[in-house]
Amino acid sequence: MKKYLFSLFITVIGLLLVSSIFYPGWYTAHDGIFHIYRTEEALSMLKAGQFPLRWAGNFDQGFGIPLFTFIYPLPYYITSVFSYFVSSIIAVKILTVIAYLSGGLGIYTLFKKSGPTISVFLALIYLMTPYQFLNIFVRGALGEILALGIMPWVLVSFNHLLSTKKLSWYHPIPLFLLLISHNFLGILFGVFLLGYTLCQKSSVKPLIFSLLLSLGLAAFFLVPMIGEKNLLYSASHPDLNFRFDQHFVYFKQLLYSKWDYWYSVPGPDDGMSFQLGIIQLFLALVGTTYIIFNSKRTPSQIFLIVAYFGSVFLMLSKSFYIWKYINILQSIQFPWRFLFMPAILTPLLIYPLLQVLKDKKWFKFLLVILLLLNFANIRNYRRPMKILDLTEYTDLYRLYLNKTSTTFRSEILPKWGVENERYKSEDILVNSGNMIIELQVVKPLKIDITINNKPDESEGKVTILRNYFPGWVAKMDGKTIIKLEPTKEGMIYLYPEIGVHTYQISIKNTSLERIANLLSLGAIFGLIYLWQKNKKN
Repeated sequence: MKKYLFSLFITVIGLLLVSSIFYPGWYTAHDGIFHIYRTEEALSMLKAGQFPLRWAGNFDQGFGIPLFTFIYPLPYYITSVFSYFVSSIIAVKILTVIAYLSGGLGIYTLFKKSGPTISVFLALIYLMTPYQFLNIFVRGALGEILALGIMPWVLVSFNHLLSTKKLSWYHPIPLFLLLISHNFLGILFGVFLLGYTLCQKSSVKPLIFSLLLSLGLAAFFLVPMIGEKNLLYSASHPDLNFRFDQHFVYFKQLLYSKWDYWYSVPGPDDGMSFQLGIIQLFLALVGTTYIIFNSKRTPSQIFLIVAYFGSVFLMLSKSFYIWKYINILQSIQFPWRFLFMPAILTPLLIYPLLQVLKDKKWFKFLLVILLLLNFANIRNYRRPMKILDLTEYTDLYRLYLNKTSTTFRSEILPKWGVENERYKSEDILVNSGNMIIELQVVKPLKIDITINNKPDESEGKVTILRNYFPGWVAKMDGKTIIKLEPTKEGMIYLYPEIGVHTYQISIKNTSLERIANLLSLGAIFGLIYLWQKNKKN
């Protein structure tokens, strides 16, 4: 009964902390409007029969972009389901609250064996980390919000596997969900978990196997996201991306940063707050000191210290040469994204000391004081920085609708495209030849046309006004594959055969995406095998 009461307590406190999400009116964070667009597009593409999500056919003025191949898909699978019943903005808000509370309940579950006092305290410390509120009320970073809600459950699964020494079908699932919640945080936390695994004295084999299964389940997203990155316009024009060297954090910003609504800019006067949290930093330092001077310290505890201070170091400009020579880090763009590591590691670092002190008479009083000080530190953080009325929200919604799904249009544009924005008034253009075209079906994911191509001196050529991508295929009369090529403007060239023929042009999975889907399917069969094996035992 106590367990459920404390779970309810954490839920209530968490709701109080983020209750301002449901202020009357529409609040906006930096990327808030884009998550609403993506939610609506995900629902539209799922209704059109696309699974897994890859192509966003309505974006870029209807030319389409491979959005869900390169942008973390899990938040939009979830919000698209919610938006079937409520508005897309309410769907995004619901997921935000669920993810936030999930993180607190995950930390509580992780430490519940130590008793309700410690587990509730650590859960609230995690919930009151300043970076949580920065993501919710300023950045609107839905993927990171969800990732922070899943990370504690990855550790719960990890600890359960470590204690049972037996791999069950459900152990790989939290990490799999994390890997498709955010491009960078999922992979970075996976790397951390691998290092943490190698520090264990036992159960290393089932832990590694669990990691591999998680990667296999997420392969449908990870493999194309990494392997097809060179097919994006931004890959050959890195100057269009955010530069990592302009977004290092000054050490004083980690101690104190003014709570504001503006953007990350070079220099010490950012418009964002990058606080570690005064109490969180104090707990991490005290916990680190205790571990270092404790003769019973373990390799995994030392690894936690290295991971904590290593992530802090990577946020500072002194780590420039590490970023410069490790190209994969540069894709993260913002070094301060590593704030997620101190957030999740602080409870782990202070836990051993709390265990030692829990029988002291003054222990609970100390925890209450720390929570009150922490609450005072975030007193201004628990609210949106800007509220839009219906008219302002409608104007903002219409401003970017179907134009872009990210800050820069070119970020997810296929490499054959042009940087300048284009507008589409039709779907087919006849470039040369003598032909009559009859449109049969025109949808975001497919175009069916009948072409009467009469013999002519010039070769017949048609432009399909969609962004070219290797996933586009054309079938003539339902069986013959017709070659497609990109135009100079990044559209699709079709060369019709002489005579009357029907052509079905549709977006499919590329060869690499099909391989990735098979890897994920194989991992699903692996889970089914484990489920059957666990059932027999």
